Amino acid sequence: MVTIYDIARLSGVSKSTVSRVISNHPYVSTETKSKVIKVMQEYNYVPNSLAKQFRQKKSKCIAILIPDLNHPYFSQLVKYISADCYKSGYKTVVHQTFLNKEIEREVYTQLREYEYDALILTSSTLSEEEIAENTRNKIIVACNEDYRGDYFDVFCLNEEEVTMKATSHLISKGITKLGFCSDNISSPLQKARLKGFILAHAKKGLKHNKSLLFNEISSIEDGIMLGNSLFKDNLKIEGIIAGSDFVAAGLIRSAVSNNIQIPQHCSIVGFDNHPISLVTNPQISTISNHIPDMSNDLVNHIVNKINGVKQPPIKKVYKGEFINRNSS
Repeated sequence: MVTIYDIARLSGVSKSTVSRVISNHPYVSTETKSKVIKVMQEYNYVPNSLAKQFRQKKSKCIAILIPDLNHPYFSQLVKYISADCYKSGYKTVVHQTFLNKEIEREVYTQLREYEYDALILTSSTLSEEEIAENTRNKIIVACNEDYRGDYFDVFCLNEEEVTMKATSHLISKGITKLGFCSDNISSPLQKARLKGFILAHAKKGLKHNKSLLFNEISSIEDGIMLGNSLFKDNLKIEGIIAGSDFVAAGLIRSAVSNNIQIPQHCSIVGFDNHPISLVTNPQISTISNHIPDMSNDLVNHIVNKINGVKQPPIKKVYKGEFINRNSS
């Protein structure tokens, strides 16, 4: 059976070009289109159902772009979004970028070529302007990251406010040697958290310690390694705002190994209210991120847009909740 890849090879063009010919895309030269159609006719090639969807410009499929599925937050986010899409009659395809710009741009190309009806963007290495330029008015909704919302719809948590609240809680207990963990400080989300951390200090007339800002800390193992460097010889820190409950769990594991009592010697606050926060000893104080509500809202919104509802870009911000447990 002849496939689209065979047609591309025999025509001397890319698979994407063949897809554009099938979908009657305007950006294909008459000469190229004629060459591809001639090969298709010669080999009696019948486009499959996906190609028919290209022609109809509907795939009933939504792409989800994430940096790494191994990250506990993103695996949880994908779980809810995929379930909500399925309930609405849409399949999902998950693309991991691993923070690679070229991989990300390839997915945007697929969106432009109607392989997906819409794209849900959870994180990006590009600016908002670059994302808009690459997606060219196709349906894209961002969640998780705190983008301005000038070019596409945004659903996100108020990271700055809730991080300030958690930091203020620790400062109110007399804790001033405070650390802050991020997994990628270049992202808008992490920048918002850091801003909240700094503002909490400023409101109390304090300066944060720049030597206690830790980047690329995202896993249990990272938390253990960071904890060992802080706790092994002497206590260099009184409290830590961790980037996730998994990092917090690693810090607690390290504290136990180094005879550091939590929270008596060091208070720890996690993020995401993941179930792991309930199984450590002590249980982890954390921040609720409202993933279920955000997922439901953004999927309903994106389906409405696919069905032709027109409106300017919206930005919906959710209020986080600081959950005070035994680690702080």
